[in-house]
Amino acid sequence: MPKKKVKKIRGSRTCGGGSHKKRRGAGNRGGRGNAGVHKHKYIKFVKLAKEGLYEFGKHGFTRPFCIRKDYIAERRVKEALRALKREGKLDEYTYKFLYSRPELNVGDLDEIIDKLVELGLAEKKDNIYRIDLTQFGYSKLLGSGNVTKPIEVVIPSATERAISKIESAGGKVVVV
Repeated sequence: MPKKKVKKIRGSRTCGGGSHKKRRGAGNRGGRGNAGVHKHKYIKFVKLAKEGLYEFGKHGFTRPFCIRKDYIAERRVKEALRALKREGKLDEYTYKFLYSRPELNVGDLDEIIDKLVELGLAEKKDNIYRIDLTQFGYSKLLGSGNVTKPIEVVIPSATERAISKIESAGGKVVVV
């Protein structure tokens, strides 16, 4: 079998492509990605469109931030925390800890409950911690993490997992 031309050319610097400057960038392949699919790469567009892999133009709608519920809830939490810090009720560590969490998990609450008792934002009676999370602006308690202390939480809503974890540790969730 005769030797292929490619094998002969491989040793040269440009493999038969002329000057080394000629094959630079995306210009030598007609643009990057799907560029030109309605012009010089039309066949590529037709093949992709038949398979349902390519749609041309803009699709969908992004809701404005001022309307989205997750954005509004996060803003409410941050405003409440800023107000508590301004009043001197939160120290720097607790403020940063809570500020970095737009949603609060039971594991986070278990981790910081002692610090909140020290600051006077939660109370401890008969080895049971009591806290009202609405003062921090939180509207929902999530179930990630472990609970080691009995905590009584007042919150507008909580997930089933969060409720079961708190109740298994000896606490309770009061949904307002």
